[in-house]
Order: sequence, then C-alpha cells, then structure tokens
Amino acid sequence: MTKKDRKKKINKRLVLNKFFLSLLGMKSFDDIQSKFKDISLEKFDSLESSGFVSEIENKYREDIKLDILKVKEYDQNILKHLENINTNKEIKIKLKYFQYFILLFVEIYLDKYFSDKELFINELNNYLKLFNKTEDDNLSDFTARDINKIAIWSATGSGKTLIMHINFLQIKDYMNKYKINFEEKILLLTPNEGLSRQHLEEFEIDGIEASIFSKSENTQLNMNDIKIIEITKLAEKNGEKTVSISNFGTKNIVFIDEGHRGTSGESWLSYRNKLCENGFSIEYSATFGQAISASNNKKLEEEYAKCILFDYSYKYFYKDGYGKDFKILNIKIDIDNKIPDEKNIYLIAYLLTYYQQKKVYKDKLKDFKPFNIENPLMIFIGGSVNALRKENKEEVSDVLDIIKFINYFTQNRNKSINFIDRILKGTTGFLNSANEDVFIKDFDYLTELKLTAVEIYDDILNEIFHETVSGSLLYLEHLKGTDGEIRLRLGDNKPFGLINIGDAEKFIKLCSSNNIKTLSINFSDSLFDTINDKNSDINLLIGSKKFIEGWNSWRVSAIGLMNIGKKEGSQIIQLFGRGVRLKGKNYSLKRSSAYFLDFPFENKDIYTDLKYLETINIFGIKADYMQQFKEILESEEIEKNKKFILNIPVLYNIPLKKIINLKIKNNLDFKKDGNFFSIIDRDEKFIIELDCYEKIQFTSSKEIRSEDIVSKKSQKFSKLHLFLLDYDKIFFELQKYKMAKKYYNISLEKKDIISLFNNSDWYKILIPEEDMKIESIKDIEKFNKIAMLLLKKYIDKKYYVSKNRWEDPLLEYQFFDSSIDENQNYLIEIDNIDNNKVYKIFFEELVKKINECRVENNLIDIREIKGNVEYSIINFSLSNPYIYKESKLEDIKIKPVALNTSEWKFINDLKKYLDNNQNKYKELEIFIIRNISKKGIGFFENNGFFPDFIVWIISNTETIMAFIDPHGMSRETINSEKINLYKKIKEYEKKIDDTKIDIKKPRLESFILSYTEYKNINSNLSKDEWEKNHVLFMNDSDYIKKLLNKILNIEV
Repeated sequence: MTKKDRKKKINKRLVLNKFFLSLLGMKSFDDIQSKFKDISLEKFDSLESSGFVSEIENKYREDIKLDILKVKEYDQNILKHLENINTNKEIKIKLKYFQYFILLFVEIYLDKYFSDKELFINELNNYLKLFNKTEDDNLSDFTARDINKIAIWSATGSGKTLIMHINFLQIKDYMNKYKINFEEKILLLTPNEGLSRQHLEEFEIDGIEASIFSKSENTQLNMNDIKIIEITKLAEKNGEKTVSISNFGTKNIVFIDEGHRGTSGESWLSYRNKLCENGFSIEYSATFGQAISASNNKKLEEEYAKCILFDYSYKYFYKDGYGKDFKILNIKIDIDNKIPDEKNIYLIAYLLTYYQQKKVYKDKLKDFKPFNIENPLMIFIGGSVNALRKENKEEVSDVLDIIKFINYFTQNRNKSINFIDRILKGTTGFLNSANEDVFIKDFDYLTELKLTAVEIYDDILNEIFHETVSGSLLYLEHLKGTDGEIRLRLGDNKPFGLINIGDAEKFIKLCSSNNIKTLSINFSDSLFDTINDKNSDINLLIGSKKFIEGWNSWRVSAIGLMNIGKKEGSQIIQLFGRGVRLKGKNYSLKRSSAYFLDFPFENKDIYTDLKYLETINIFGIKADYMQQFKEILESEEIEKNKKFILNIPVLYNIPLKKIINLKIKNNLDFKKDGNFFSIIDRDEKFIIELDCYEKIQFTSSKEIRSEDIVSKKSQKFSKLHLFLLDYDKIFFELQKYKMAKKYYNISLEKKDIISLFNNSDWYKILIPEEDMKIESIKDIEKFNKIAMLLLKKYIDKKYYVSKNRWEDPLLEYQFFDSSIDENQNYLIEIDNIDNNKVYKIFFEELVKKINECRVENNLIDIREIKGNVEYSIINFSLSNPYIYKESKLEDIKIKPVALNTSEWKFINDLKKYLDNNQNKYKELEIFIIRNISKKGIGFFENNGFFPDFIVWIISNTETIMAFIDPHGMSRETINSEKINLYKKIKEYEKKIDDTKIDIKKPRLESFILSYTEYKNINSNLSKDEWEKNHVLFMNDSDYIKKLLNKILNIEV
C-alpha cells in the first residue's frame, strides 16, 4: 500500500459496494438517494411488486446490468420476507428506500455467491481492475476467503435489527434453493449480555427461533435456531466464563452486531474468521470508518474495503432527515479558574438544558403524541470510574465528579439559584467568538413561561430529583446481585438516577471516602433493565464506556461527556447514535422539519416547540477530548450543509360578507366525484402540437440550430415509426405519469395508445423533415420520447377539457371567508446555514412582525430587503406576506414558491400607485390576493391556467373580480388561451350560479401583464392592438394606471 492509499478514507475504497452499485447502473449512494428517496415508493403491493422495482423498471431499466426479471424475483423475495416479519405486528413495517437497497444488494450477493462462487470471483476481479485504475488504488484480487463475509455499514437508528432479521430469512432461502448445508450453527455475536437479551426479545417478536448460548448445550443444534453469545465469552480454550472457539467448528453462519468490535484486537478477528472459515458471516455496524481508522491496520482496511457491501453511514442518515438535530458545546474548563465556580455553572447549564426538555415534554405531551417522543433521559459518561487524579488536592475520578456536582446542586440552594439566574440572563462569562454568552438564546421556552430562577430550581428538584425541598442527603445504593448498578436518591424519595459501571463495589468505597452517603441492598432487581419502561422514574443515567455499545434506548436527549473520546472514536459515534434516534410521526424515523417537507400541507403550528425534544444536546468537559468528538462528526460530513427550516404563518385579512370567490358546489372534487373516461373518447376535437424547434429535447446525430429555421415543418409518424415504437415502455411511462399527476379519472390501456396513434388527426410534430429519418437505434429512442411527450400533452389536455366540462355547470359564487384555511404556512428551507445566517435572522424577524400584527390586530405596511431576498406586508392584501428571492439564490427554497421578478414588480408597483393616488380611489375598496397554482382559481385549458393574482374592486354599485397574470411574452401569441381568457371569462360571468350571495353578481375581467418589452414581442400587431386584447406592458410607466382604468371601464 502506498502512502497515498493510507491517506484515503475507507469510504472511498469500498470496491464491493461500488461493484454492486454498478450492477444497477449507479456510481454512488447519491444516485440511489436522488432517484429512490420519494416516500411514495415505500408502498408495497402484496400481489405485485414494490414501488422501488417499478421505478427501476419504468425509469432505469436500460441502465441496469441485470435481467429485469431477475430483479423482480429479488423484489418478490424481499416482499415475502417482509410479510413474514410483519405477521405478528400491529404496526406494519414499510421499508425505507435505503433499507430496501441494502436487502436488494444482499439478495444479489447471496444469489451470486451460492450459485457459482468461481464465476462471482471472476466478475469481482474484472471490476477490481477497473476500480484500481480509476480510483488510483491497489487492492489485491478477490479470493474465496474474501467472499464468505460481508458487512453492512448502517447508522445507529436506521433499522439494523430489521435488516439482520430479513438477512437471516434471505440466507435460509438461498441455502434451501441451492441445497447448501453448513452442518454447524447459526450464531449471533453481541458486545454484552444486555444486548443479547434485547436481541432475544426482538427475535421472539418477529417469530424467529433463537436462544442464549449455554456451554452445557449439545454443539450440534438445529440450523433454524439462532444461538446468541457475547463476544467476550469467546476464547482459545474453555474457561469458567468462556467457551473455546473450536467447540463451534468452522461451518457456521455468523451474524455480528456492532461489528467494529472485531477491529479492536487481532485475537477477536481471528475468532470471527475461524467461525466462518467454511461458512458465511454478515457484520453490522454504524462505525466501521472510525474503528478501521483507529486500528491503523492496513490488512484490516483492505479486508473491509472488499467486504462492506453497503454504506449508509451517519452522513446519509442525517441528510435524509432521519434522527434528531444536535448541538455540541465545546468549552475548556479554565485551569486558572478565571471564572469562579465555572464547572458548576457549566454543569448547571447542562442540567437546565435537560430540565427545559423535560418541561416541554410534560407540557406538550398530548400535542406531541403523534411524533412518538419518549420521556427525555439525561446521561453522563466519564472516562474513568475508579482511576484517581488530583484536583484541588483531592483524589477524584470522572464519575465521582458527577456525583459531587449533584450533591453540590442539591445542597447549595442559593448559589445554584444565582447560577440559574445568570445562565438565563446570559451573564455566565462563557463567551463565543462573537463575545456573546453561549447560553443567551438557549432557554427561550423557559423564558416564555416567565419562571423565576427560584421557581425553576424548585421545579428541577421536583421533576428531576423527586424532591420538594433542598438540603436532602444524597444516597448511593449498591444493588448487589445486579451487574454493576448503583441507584441514586435524595432523602427517602424514589430513585432519580442510576450508575452503571464495572466495579461498583470499589466505586462505592471511593464515594464513601469522599463523604457521600452509601448503602448496600443485597436483593434487588436490575434498575437498568427498566429504564425504557413507560413509567420509569429514572431521569439520569451515569456510567463509563461500559454501556455505550449495544445499549438501546429512544429516551436519550442530553449527553454529558467527561474525559472521553480521545481514543474511542467508534464508541463516541455509538454514544451519539443513542441520542439522535427518533421514531418520528407514523414511525418515519424523521425529525419534524424533514417530515413536513414530505407532507407540507399538514398543520405544523402546534409543533413549534418540538425542536427542543428533537435536538440532542452534548456538553463536554475538557476541550481537548471534546474537540476530537467534533472532528469525528465533521469527518462524517455531518455538519456540512446543515439546513435551517422555518414555518412562516400566513396572515389573513378578509372582511366578512364582502369578498366573492368562485367555488364548485358542495365542495365536489372532479378527482373523487367526476366521471371516468378513456383517452380515445374524442368528444371534443383538439390538436396537440409538439415543437421540437424551440428546445432541443432529444439526442440526435444531427445538430438543430433554431436560429437558422425560417419556417417550421409539421410532420406525422409513418407506419414504420409506429411499428418501431416501444408501446410497453410508453404505456408504463404514461401510467407513472398519470399517477404522478393524480389523473385518477382516466382509463389508460396499451391498446388505446396504439389506437390513438393509428389516427394522426390529433397531433402535429414541428420538426425538420431530415430529423424524421430512422438511421440508428438512437433515432428509435428519440421517437419513443417524442411519442411520450405527445401523449403526456394529450392526456393533460384531455384531462382539463373533461374537468372543465364537468365543473362548468357546478360553478357558483361564495363569500371568500367561508373557505379560508387558517393553517397555511410558507415553508422556508435554508441550506448551508453557516453561510446564510443573515437570511435566517431575516425570516425570523418576519415571523415576529406577523405575530405582532396578529396580537395587535393591526395590519401595517412593511417592506424589508436583505441581500437577494425581500418581503412585503401590504394592508390591502387578503393574505400576507409576499416573499421574493432572486432565482440565483439556490440555498433558499420556499414553499409555496416565492414570487418571481414580474410578480414582485407588479405587487409593489400596484402598492406604490395606490399610495400615491389615494384620493382618486377613495370611494372604492380594493383588495388583492395571490392565486396559488393548482390550489386557487384556475381556468382549465391545456394544463390549467391559474392567473397569479386576483384583484377585487368594490364600489357602491358593483363588484369587479379581475384575474391578473404577469409573465414573459417572448413565446406568446395573440391567440393564446391565456390572453383570450378575457373573452372566455365573460361566458363564465353569465352562467355562474349566484344564489349563495346576497349582492349583485360580480363583473369578471382578465389581464396579462407582459414583462417582455413591446419591442421584443415577435408580432406585427401594434401596442394598441395588444392592449385592446387586455395585454399591458410592464415597462410602461403608466401600466398600473392603464390596468385600473380598463378594469373600471374608464376611457382615457
């Protein structure tokens, strides 16, 4: 291995993973993420296939190097195993996209491995040569000893247990298929007894036979029965607490949980290899990268480069929105003690952070129930338990430090209250790089409750320590008969905390020598095993590195680290994983900010304070140790491109019984209540035109230069074209398009597509004649694309024409206030937040101003600008705010989409003009609202036209409702349906039912505002002719005046 190889991270050397990606036509996990992340693909049809394989077949069939029928067979196997796992589950599991692809990779691997190992090795080595060349690596060839082990690199909280259980069923399936018998056992190796018991329970839930291994058992056991044994019980020879590796033989199926433990010593690695020497193993871990890097073992690194089948490490997990956000506080305790009592202030801030989470949980328990948040748990981890060091002439250890702090807090009421007060006011003396107190903005929830420091201290005693008065003695009670457990309580109250360490008896003596009250209880059940119980009273868990690995809990919400992390990088990531896991709403595993991106129209308002419970807070003491912790996270690329998500409420201002809206009677919905129709029903004749001159949409052997085109030629498909079309592919693509567009009313069959193309009177293809020639296979694909585009445009037109015909007689006027959704929000998502903090503050200020308007019930005009973003609150608008951002600002995403340049110009020009001409319009009431596409009022031609704005002008004699759409006109002609809406709208005006309103029927108008200057319009018409057709030009200084005059029928 060269020096260059040694510097390369393990995730850049995963040749096995790259090979399997290549089989599916992909280069990296990013390809899977971008193509298959859509949650709609998680649906499985028990009679057919998964959404994932349908997506592969419909979109990426030509990219994959596997037979699609084989891929469908793998899909069916996965579906079968998932149904098996779900048999006894009330809440059925749906596979996340990454879980599905882990299982798909395993399916392909097992099939290749068990069917023909020699052929498989040849395939791998052929790819390895290419990999070494392109990646500048020098991995050695695969051998038979390399391919009998695979590893799954998957973040904590991503469902490794589920994957393991289905992997077990997959292996059994392929052993039966290829009549393989390994003669020995199926083993699961775990880090400790606690995790062994947990696995046993989970196997039982999923209906898989398993038991804890006992030395007294017969070594020849049923292959259906998984034997669970701790890694620590394996040895070269039999001992009192260990079993010889030779007892198991070499033909085992071995599953290894927390597989990174295999990297901590050569002896363990040797045991693992012996167990599966003539068998097979699958290893699971969240921390392969850290463990392999820490081992500094070249041979080990190459082994894992060639056996890690799938990489879904934490960076991918976090990017997908899974798990909690996190906050890491990295403060070095000043050895010169420049801040008096700084350690106590710092630890009280940690305690206060946890208390705030506890308070939110208790106050909002009912509201937050859909997100399956667990009762928060605070943990402290110390690097040393009984190892002593000198501090202020006293012998202390890390865990003892924590106990002494608890004793200090509960015994020193006045000082602790003073420190709480300083923390809340931001006067602790702990400053960040901007010379701001690091805690100044951390306790907004407590500040909003207006609790005093005294009230908070007393409530902490009650909520966390189960005590009502300060000064009670702290007791440590050694629970003999348990595995290193010591419980903590104040006075005679119920225990509030638990210490779980190795040598509990020695630590009890250390505490006693430091004047801490200690007791021993001879007979007691484990308290550690009850921490996850719903009614657990334990709020604090203290320990060393003992329970980091393998411990399972959803409760962890705050982590304190003391002198840990310097050498145990993988253990730190394991610990971090304990805290970031979330069940999420509908068991999505996602934090709410990510969940609402998937479901943007769900009500978010009541979940504002959920952020406190969806953030893991990490406090470290000793900055040198904590620094490495941050570096480990940064090496996982977790902190890069961190997002900020904010909901901005919509502020409505709708006068009662005044604003008239167009609605469908009885809230009928065409999708649900409309008639079904076939694409070959030609009740109304229309022509679909596909212009291939305007945009080069297809790959072609000939270059099309649109600037050279004089006249556009209209072409039709010949019989040869139609013969060569791939109707199956077209049909599947259209089915997918139909479902994506939610055209549920359309009946679509392949025979109808063929029938439609046999009649050419419904379409025109504008394309040069020479480009209709068929000279290569690429040309056939081009015509498949043309056919699909024609059909998509046809289906769009057919749908909206049918919808229009159905809805026309059902249109009626209603007062606007009867149908407003008060829970609408703007969703602001800011990427690279560290580089865009100015915009974060900008939008947060907007939320404050909206809330002030709501509280004061006073709508005031506001316009603010920050960089490339602006917003306005306009007093005559029915809804606010209006937000504009320049399109080049890609780091900010806004839903509903922000105003574009022409829309923003119009709303501000209108505001300015009305402000400057108040006397002119003082007898009128003028209102405006943004008409949201697909949700507002649309006119159903082509794909549906939703003018951007609706303006109401109300006088004593009439109400005018004007639809206004600012946009570019470079490709618009005078005959366009958008322009001619001003004529068609008069038909609506006459026939719309007005029985629901008690005022005169409104007059309807429509206008196009051209952002394109008149001189750039491709037309021979004069400006006056355009204006007569209700098209005004926005570069004219008086266009707003002209618009209002035309709406009001004022002749100039």
